[in-house]
Amino acid sequence: MFRVKNLWIIHLLGWVLFMSLPLTIVSREPSAGFPVRILQSGWFSSFFLVYATLFYGNLLVLVPKLYLKQHYVAYAAVFVGLLVAIYFSKPFERLIFRNFRQEQGRELRPEPPREGFREGRPPRPPHGGDARPMPRPNGERAVDFVSLTLFIVVWAVAMAIRISREWRQSERRAILSEAEKAHAELSFFKAQINPHFLFNTLNNIYALAVSSSAHTAPSILKLSQMMRYITEEATENYVPLEDELACLENYVELQKLRLNAKTSLDYEVKGQPEGIRIAPLILMTFVENAFKYGVSNHRESVIRIAVEVAGGDIRFLCQNRIIERNREEERTGVGILNTQKRLDLLYSGFYDFDIHNDGEIFTVKLKLPGR
Repeated sequence: MFRVKNLWIIHLLGWVLFMSLPLTIVSREPSAGFPVRILQSGWFSSFFLVYATLFYGNLLVLVPKLYLKQHYVAYAAVFVGLLVAIYFSKPFERLIFRNFRQEQGRELRPEPPREGFREGRPPRPPHGGDARPMPRPNGERAVDFVSLTLFIVVWAVAMAIRISREWRQSERRAILSEAEKAHAELSFFKAQINPHFLFNTLNNIYALAVSSSAHTAPSILKLSQMMRYITEEATENYVPLEDELACLENYVELQKLRLNAKTSLDYEVKGQPEGIRIAPLILMTFVENAFKYGVSNHRESVIRIAVEVAGGDIRFLCQNRIIERNREEERTGVGILNTQKRLDLLYSGFYDFDIHNDGEIFTVKLKLPGR
């Protein structure tokens, strides 16, 4: 509503400024009442209607129906036709010089002879000047340059306003389209990530159940908490960091159940996560990858996971020894690739991400701004 009111005010001020042009010109006339007669004349209303029709006709009809639909020849033909019409109709000259001739007629009308004047002596012209001859009925100038200039200005302003408005709308539609595309991509990435680690976790719980382990029931509870988090909270773009860490801890606890003596785990959280928000399941991808490719029944292995909250930033470190695997098992899937895309969409230009592989240790370092 505020923008609509502002728009009307701008249009009103623009027309007041435009219509002040003829009054500025006639204000130099010696007769103080001449500008008032200009305003009261029917030619003034006609002058205003001509240019208002040109402006809004071009703004609302010609530009959107012809120019923006690339009917350039038709648009140019209308422009030339209207320009010719203005050339012959001469609205500005008709407004000024018709009223000017009427004003001259009033000034040059002879006064009744006064007593004492000699016969044959012409009356003295008013204002102490010389009498100006009455212009001929067709005494206007051959070309009304003012009317033509006003036509071009009004036409160009209307065209510029409409094109700039369409450009802003196109830009807005492009931004909305990009936002919708980003949202769709995020949903797609999540749909790929979530089943991935849930599938691995279910496999671990199945192994516990087969062996009748006492850890089966607590593991199912932890998995239930993880699933509740994923289905109820992780659908948002950002979630509380403490909830994300709780889900991560449940996952680590579930993975501990299958670790043997050859694999050691160092999991550490520092700082206060309260009031900090993070994109869900960002850290989970790297932790899952560490457990998937850093655990061996035959070689010594170390997995280190560290999360630190300091100064409103989230610093994450994940390291694991690289275990030799065949070509098929070396495929890490789409997890890390999709996580990188999510980082670009949600933290574009505001995160530090580094993956280092020296052939022995696979290291992930990530720094995110808290939301």
